[in-house]
Amino acid sequence: MSLYTGYCQTFVLIFAFALASKYYYNNYYTKNRKQTKKEIHEVIMFSHGTGVLKKSKYSRCMITQSMDRLLFYLSTPRYSLDICMYVFTNLDLANAIIKLHYKGVKIRMIIDADMAYCSGSNVKRLEKLGVPVRWMKSTNLMHHKFCLIDTQSGDADTTSLFIGGSLNWTNQALHGNWEDVLVTSQEEIVCQYKAEYERLWSMFRPVIDLL
Repeated sequence: MSLYTGYCQTFVLIFAFALASKYYYNNYYTKNRKQTKKEIHEVIMFSHGTGVLKKSKYSRCMITQSMDRLLFYLSTPRYSLDICMYVFTNLDLANAIIKLHYKGVKIRMIIDADMAYCSGSNVKRLEKLGVPVRWMKSTNLMHHKFCLIDTQSGDADTTSLFIGGSLNWTNQALHGNWEDVLVTSQEEIVCQYKAEYERLWSMFRPVIDLL
């Protein structure tokens, strides 16, 4: 066997091994990685008088475990955060959203028109930073209380989340009421709420256009 023939055979073997490795990666590794994508399903209960206060990296104040969990999830968006909230006055949640805004996360907010500028509302603060806010002047309430995390990512490896329940983002709801929040990555639920959010976003108008 000539030296040239030996080189050719070695090259063919290396090339065949590279093709086999790529095939394995595309058909087995990637598939299994998607199948083992982490699912999230958690219920957070806010119960008056039962929450033990704790230190948290998400707040300067002592907060409950429930509040800590909610702030944890609101620190996770990498691409987008869509908020649909009847009333929004809590400062810890506002600060978490502003941090995301400065990191380049795309944020949108839908708010009830009558509650947009209620006492303590964070809407003006977010507007000044360039966060788009929409509402609709109506005798009907925009009474939803949910948000969507990373539903606009376009990244198959990103986990999209729905967070919603009875909870308004107010001090009274977070620290004085009995409230519930569901956090889930269940695809059908996330998709249904995303469809509703996009429907409202196209129907409602920017706050500045209606002042």
